[in-house]
Amino acid sequence: MKVEWRTEPGSRAVLEIEVPEDEVARAMDRAYTSLAQRVQVPGFRPGKAPRDILERHIGTEALREEALRRLIPDAYADAVTQAGIAPIARPSIEVKEGGAGKGVHLTATVDVYPQVTLPDYRSLRVARDDRSVTDEDVERALEDIRARHGRLASAGGEAARRGDFVLLTVAAAPPGLERLQPGKELLVEVGGGLLPDAVETVLEGARAGESRTGHVEGAGDVTVQITDVRRKELPPLDDALAQAASNQPTLAALREGLRARLRQERAVEEARDLRDRVLDAVADKTTIDLPESLVQHEVEHVMEDLESRLRSRGLTLASYLSGSGKEEATLRTELRAGAERRVRTRLLLDAVAEREALAVSEEEMTAEVKKLADELHQDVAKVRAWLSEGGRSQSLRESVLRQKAMVLLMEVVSGVPAREVAPEAVVVESTSHTPSNSVIVPSGGASPAGDVSPGGNARP
Repeated sequence: MKVEWRTEPGSRAVLEIEVPEDEVARAMDRAYTSLAQRVQVPGFRPGKAPRDILERHIGTEALREEALRRLIPDAYADAVTQAGIAPIARPSIEVKEGGAGKGVHLTATVDVYPQVTLPDYRSLRVARDDRSVTDEDVERALEDIRARHGRLASAGGEAARRGDFVLLTVAAAPPGLERLQPGKELLVEVGGGLLPDAVETVLEGARAGESRTGHVEGAGDVTVQITDVRRKELPPLDDALAQAASNQPTLAALREGLRARLRQERAVEEARDLRDRVLDAVADKTTIDLPESLVQHEVEHVMEDLESRLRSRGLTLASYLSGSGKEEATLRTELRAGAERRVRTRLLLDAVAEREALAVSEEEMTAEVKKLADELHQDVAKVRAWLSEGGRSQSLRESVLRQKAMVLLMEVVSGVPAREVAPEAVVVESTSHTPSNSVIVPSGGASPAGDVSPGGNARP
C-alpha cells in the first residue's frame, strides 16, 4: 500500500492512499465469507452458497461495497501509522475506484494534534503586582459592615440626598413603564438606578409631602407623591458592632480579622492576575495552528455544561435562550472565543510539561483525590471508584500536570517562588459535563459522566 501525505492550515492532514487490487481482492474474499453466513440464498444453507451464485443473488457491487467497508478502516489505520500522525477527530474519506485491476484510491482528510512551538519563556519577564492591604482598605471594609448593620430612619422635613431612600406613591404615569403603575407605592434609593433617570433626578432635593414630575423620553410625564424621606443611620464603630457583625470581642480584633481576610483575598487576586499576565506573555510568543475540531469540541462541552446546570434548576436550554433573547447559534458564537482560549492554554501547558519533563507522582494523585473528597464531603474510596470510570483518573492527572506547568511558568517568568503561589490561583479554566456537587451513586448504580478538573466544575 502506497501512502503520501501533506499538511494543510488548521493542523489538518491529507493522506493519499493507494490500495492495490490484490488487497481489494483479499477483502472481497473476506466479504464473501461474511455475507455468505448472513445472506439467505434459496436452496443453500447459510455459508454454503458458491461465490458466483451469491454475487448473482446480491450483486457484485454489494459484495464490493462490503469489501470496502471492511478494507477502508484498516487501510486508513495503516496509513496513519506510516505517516506517523496523531489524528484527533474522525476522518473524512473520499473513495475513488481505479478501474478494473487498478485497486482503490482513498483521500483521507483529518485534524491532527497541533504542533506547539514554545518561545524561550525563561527569558520572558512579567513583574509581580504588589497589592498590599492598607489602613484605608480596612476602614472601607468597616464602613461596609456599618452600612449592612444600619437602619433607615425618617429625615423629617429634610431634602432627599443621593443615597437617601424616598417612600413615594406613583400619582400618574404613561402606560408601558412596568415599575411605575399609578397607585403603586415604592421605596426608592435616590441615585440607585431603579427608576428612569428623569424620575430619579427630580427625587433629589424632594421633601415629604411634595409632588414631583419628571419627563421620561419617549414615554411621557411621571408624577410621584413623596410620603417620606428616609436616611440610613449607621451604628457607631465600637465593640458592640464587632460583636454583632462577626462575634469578635472588640473593634480592634475585628480590624485585625478584616486585615487578615483582605490579605488572603488580595493574595489570590494578585496570583490570578499574575497567572493571566504570565499566560498572555507566553501565549503571545507561542505558535499553535489550532484545529477547528478542538474548538468545536470545547464549545460542545460548554453547551453540555450549561444544559446540565439548567436541568439542575428545573430549566431547559430553550427556556434559557427565550429568556435571554438569543438564538442558539448566537450563544455558540459568543462561547467560541473563551473556548479557543481554553484550548490554546491547555495545549501550551501540555507542551511546557513535556519540555520540562514534569510528571505527577502517585503521592500527588492521592493528595488530589483526598482534596476532592474533602470538598464534596464524600468517602475517599467512592471518589476513587468514580474516578476510575471513563478515563476520569487520567483527566485528573492531566489537570494536575497542567497546574504544575502553570506554577513553573509563574516561577520562571515572574520570579515568584512556587511556595508563594496560591493553589486556587493556578487552576486553568475548564469545562465539564457534571458541574453540580451531586452525591456519588453507590455501587450498582450509574455514575454521571464527566471530565475531571480539580478546583473546577466537574464533580462525582
